[in-house]
Amino acid sequence: MISVCMASFNGERYIRQQIDSILQQLGDGDELVISDDGSCDATADIIRSYADRRLRFFCNPGPHGVTHNFQHALRQAQGDILFLADQDDVWLPGKIERQVRFLVEGGYDVVSCNCALTDAELNIVQPRYYHGRWNPLRPWWCNFVKDAWLGCCMALRREAVLRTMPFPPRVATHDMWMALYAQRHLRCGFQDEVLQLYRRHDATASFAGGRSTNSLRYRISYRAYLLWHLLLRR
Repeated sequence: MISVCMASFNGERYIRQQIDSILQQLGDGDELVISDDGSCDATADIIRSYADRRLRFFCNPGPHGVTHNFQHALRQAQGDILFLADQDDVWLPGKIERQVRFLVEGGYDVVSCNCALTDAELNIVQPRYYHGRWNPLRPWWCNFVKDAWLGCCMALRREAVLRTMPFPPRVATHDMWMALYAQRHLRCGFQDEVLQLYRRHDATASFAGGRSTNSLRYRISYRAYLLWHLLLRR
């Protein structure tokens, strides 16, 4: 069973296009799990408009923020293989099938595909997000310094997801935490195939919760926090 887990928040502009691109790839026994973080626009109404039993909609009771909203979605998932999905991207046809095949045939626990970077109108500005040595399978300590993993490109076995949760309370980016843990303890693979459109726009959600993540002090203290929890978690 496949579970696609999406965190939504004020995504009325793009979310229907993303939901459609996912549902057309899911089998009858699969699911799209969406956790909403208290949207104040039409996001929830758009999601509820789908008469599709594969779509399961939940409201996040808190704590709020993108990271914990994703964790809430993951906790509702019932599948053996889980995908993370952003509300504003578009998945290309065959993404789920190809990524599952890559994960299973390679014997991996966690994999990432490649994607094309686009603007708000899906005009491609960078045909391949990952190129050359810039890819998730760099040594784990390189990703610890500057993370290359995108959660929206990841697929994980259920056991891998369960081992990363609960997320440490101060984790600001769920994908960085899950990827660092996976590279330290699990089998990871990179599928250098563009399987989705990764949309960037002015309203892209911030994972920082209003904190300044640019100061050297914050970067050092935050990475020390992550390293401490990586050493604690087995």
